[in-house]
Formats: sequence, C-alpha cells, structure tokens
Amino acid sequence: MTQTPAPETSAPQAAFAIEGVANQTPATIAWGLGVGDLGLGVLGLGTLLAAALGAPTVVVLALGLLVTGLVALAVVAQVAQPPAGLGGVGRLLVVAAAVLPVLDAGATRWFPLLLLGASVVAEIGYASVTQVAVPFGSRLPGLSVRAAARFRPRWVGHTGWVAAALVLALVLLPLPVWPAWVVSVAAFVFAGAALVDAALWVLQRRRAERRLTRTLTAYAPRFALHWDAQPGTGYQIGRWIPYLDRLGERYVVLVRNPASFAEAERLTDQPVLLRRGSRELDPVMVSTLRCVFYVNNALRNVHVVRYAGLRHVQLNHGDSDKATSYNPVFRMFDRNFVAGQAAVDRFSAHGISTAPDFFEIVGRPQVEDVVVAAPGTPVRRVLYAPTWAGMHADSAYSSLPIGPQIVRGLIARGATVVYRPHPYTRRNPELVAASEQITAILTQDRASTGTEHVYGAQAERIWSIVDCFNAVDALVSDVSSVVPDFLYSEKPFAVAAMSGSVGEFFDEMPVARGGYVLAGDAGNLDAVLDDLLGADPQRAERHRLKTYYLGDFPPDRYVDAFLDAARAVLA
Repeated sequence: MTQTPAPETSAPQAAFAIEGVANQTPATIAWGLGVGDLGLGVLGLGTLLAAALGAPTVVVLALGLLVTGLVALAVVAQVAQPPAGLGGVGRLLVVAAAVLPVLDAGATRWFPLLLLGASVVAEIGYASVTQVAVPFGSRLPGLSVRAAARFRPRWVGHTGWVAAALVLALVLLPLPVWPAWVVSVAAFVFAGAALVDAALWVLQRRRAERRLTRTLTAYAPRFALHWDAQPGTGYQIGRWIPYLDRLGERYVVLVRNPASFAEAERLTDQPVLLRRGSRELDPVMVSTLRCVFYVNNALRNVHVVRYAGLRHVQLNHGDSDKATSYNPVFRMFDRNFVAGQAAVDRFSAHGISTAPDFFEIVGRPQVEDVVVAAPGTPVRRVLYAPTWAGMHADSAYSSLPIGPQIVRGLIARGATVVYRPHPYTRRNPELVAASEQITAILTQDRASTGTEHVYGAQAERIWSIVDCFNAVDALVSDVSSVVPDFLYSEKPFAVAAMSGSVGEFFDEMPVARGGYVLAGDAGNLDAVLDDLLGADPQRAERHRLKTYYLGDFPPDRYVDAFLDAARAVLA
C-alpha cells in the first residue's frame, strides 16, 4: 500500500478530539474544587455560632434545615460520586448547633442528635470507602468479587438528609421526642450497616487483587481489548467484540472507569477487569499477552501503550473523513488497522507521516451483513442519520440544525423516513431541540398520512445500524463512519457540508464524490433530493469508491481479512 504525497498546507489545523473525558456541569466542577463542602461548612459554622450566641431556637432550626436542603439538592443532582457524605463537616456543625438549645432539657431530648451525628460520621466513612471499592472484575475463572456495594450510594445519601431534617425538627420544635429516637436509631443502624458492608467489599477486592496476577496467568489470555469512554458509548467495543471472539483465543476486556464497567459486562462473555489508575495495570500484564487492541483515542490509552513488550493495534470504532480519523495520536500505536486505502491516504493528505508498516488494510468486518442493492432499485425509504456536534470546532459536522428541513423535504416527496441520531446528540441542547422537532414532524405525518416512519427506540436501539441500512434505499447523513459503511450497499447517499463551500467539501471529504453534497444552509436541498431519489448519476463513482474505502476483498471472505491480520499480530 502507498501513501500519496502530502500537499502543502497554509496553516496547521487541529486534527483530533480526545475521547474518554467525562462531561461535567458547573455544579460538579464547583463541587470537585471543594466549593460545595466549603460553602456548607461555612453555613454549618454560622449555625453553630448563632446557637452559641443564644439565637432563638427557630433560627437555629431554619439554618439547619437550609444546610439540609442544600445537601438534598446536591444528592439529587449527584454533584459528586458517590452522592453520599456530602457536606459532612457542615452537617456535623449543624448537629452540634442543635444540641446547644436543648442541652438543659436532658439527654432524652439531645441524645437523638448524637445518634444523628454518629450516622453522619458513618455516612462520611461509607463515602470514603466506596470511592476505593469500585467494581473489580467479572467472569475471570478463579476470582469472584461482587460488582457493587449492597447499599447504593444514593440510598445512603437520601437517607442521611431525610433523617437530618426529621430529627432536627422533632428535637428543636415542641413536639414529642420519641419519633426523633426512632428516626435517629434507624439512620444510625442504616449508615453503620452501609459502612460495614462497604468495608467488607474493600477487603474482598483487596484479597482478589493479591491473587489477580496468578489467576490471570493461569487463564492465559492472548490479548486484551482496552476501552475508556463515557457511559452510553458501548457501541465502540460492541461492534468489535463479535469479531474478536471469532479469533478463538482467550482475551480480557480492560475498562478504565467504573461508569462503563456494567456496560462492558453486558456486551461480552469474556472476563472484564476494571483498572482505573496506571499502576493498576501492572498486575494484568501477564506473560501470555501478545497484543492489546484499542477502539478510540482516549487519553488513558497511553497508560497501556507504555508496555513495550506488547503489540498495540488501533481498530477505531469507525472510519470516516472526519478529522478524528487522521488523528496524529494514532502514531503512538504499533499498527493501525484501517478499512481501505482511503484511510491511508487521509493521513498523508493532511501532512501526517507514519512508519512504512503502520497501516494494515483489513476492510470493515461490521458491513458483512449489509445487503448490496440491485441496480435501478427505486428509492422509497430513506435513512436520516446525523452525527453529533463533536468535542471541538473542527469536528462539528452535525446537520441537525437543518435536519427538520431535510425531513420535511423527504416527506414532501413521499419518502418514508428512518431517523437514527447519534447517541451523543443528547449532549447538545441545540441538537436535542432539533431532534425533538424532527420526531414531532414524523409523528404528525404518520398520524395524518399513515406513513410508517421509523424513529425512537425502534431505530435507535432495537435495530442495529446495519438493520437500518438494509431497511432503506438511500441515506442522508454527515461526515461520519456511517457513510463509508453505507457505501458497501452501493445505495445512493447525500452528505451535509456544514462548513465551507461544496467545492471545498469534496477536497476534504472524498467519500462525498460518490453521493450528493447538501449545503450547510440547505439551499440546494431540492437539487440534492432530485439526484438522491431519482436519476442517481453518481452510481458508477460510488462503486469505485467502495473498494477505495472498504478494501478489495471477496464478499464471501470479507471478514477473513481482519481475522487473518489479527491472528498475525498474535503470532
């Protein structure tokens, strides 16, 4: 395979978006910086000073309930993980403040407050322990560690603030005190049990950790699949696991954050191990490992690439003309498995040099079940599959801002629409609004005309992307891996050029030459739909690009290209 010479560029451009970085709200950022605990601590101290200076009991109660209410909001919003033990110091100061007005009333009145304080201490301890006791792993023969504490953090967090509000009110108001005893004892027992359970979980995990290397060596995995990404992105490994399974070798899935552990478990029958920090990787780098496969450009990939005795192979979860597909970070891997020559040329075309043996063309095994259309098939059903906004300006490819116009145009021409937005669409309020508008348009048209548009759960979760491909006759999409994968079907497609001119778009996104380019303002929508749903003059070019983007392999042995290449790096 060869790389075309890199053209001169006028200015360097960012060519990547780093994955695996969690989305954070201003509240979570502020709490992570200590602002939340500090603020509640100051309020708690103010409550204690007010009580010490002889403020009326009702004032002490009001301040205490204010602190408790803020804790409740923090638990509901889950501003920190785990959402338990939040504002602990401030809550203890409130308890101390509440004791002062009732000190002379006898232990019967103030002792429930001491029990409440003890439950807060237990809750803080529970939160500290559960930060350590994350899931360990599953399905590794010889090791069995439960994945979670029996007492969920949200249960503990909600119990804490509810108990605090009730005990403060029952003790500080002229009410019978026995209900305060009941609530405080129950809260103390619950928090104490949660703490003991979490501590036992830590001990179980630590015992398993001591045995991990020995147990994993006995299991003898030949390779590992490394994954670090946000929850809801399981498709990244889900599309590769069936083909890694076909290799017939033992392997393990290494997950780097607790939030994605359960998702990985659901996607595979192989052992799944959670390794958060770089030091936790040493015990799993056993002598039988030959290779590690990667599916994205997460920051923590570098923690594994540093093991020089292994072969590191990037599979990527999609192949497209996006800037993320010629990310310079790819060069830290030993090999980059790509679908076709287009991926090789994409790097050199953007001035990114690589080692001579860096690329291996293996096709896209995920398209093996995509049905190739017969020439002249009429277009009646169209898949609209917009991508998301991207993490950086250079990857903002989504056509959803003009999505309602696209869908209206398809409906006006009598097309049945299958609507499948990118899973990350929900992260952008503007895109969410456009997506909801599209759903409303399809719902209204289905109700008024009876047209069986497909959207929602059916298109997004029940059907796979291949199911969507096979259910339609044409595609409207953006710059994403959806287009090259759809190319295998040889069906017509349109791609939205959301920035720059249509001419510039052809230079940056060569796959568009096989379809029809929609301007970012939808100004040429009618002309594009004429070609897409009608004459389809680009059919011959699309057939040529299919080989360029997806490799030239016999259909009956298409997947073997990947399997053979993977077995070679394991040898």
